[in-house]
Amino acid sequence: MIITSKEINLSQLGRELGNRGLVGNFTNPQQKLIKPADGSTVTDTELQAAIDAHIALPEPEPTVAEKLASVGLNLDDLKVALGL
Repeated sequence: MIITSKEINLSQLGRELGNRGLVGNFTNPQQKLIKPADGSTVTDTELQAAIDAHIALPEPEPTVAEKLASVGLNLDDLKVALGL
């Protein structure tokens, strides 16, 4: 387990480690806890190196189509609802 106050984007960090599974607790922003998930092959050494090199980027905003899909709709449904 690694404890850090560094700005971390957990999903991005997971991708940087090859999507091998991480879990985190960010309740205290000054003591973020990050560790490999159960069954993960990530070592603490790899995790520390990845955190040291990590530059957190904000997640991109979902597109309108993605937002609609999240509630079971699509762009055609929106056009019909708007009378277009």
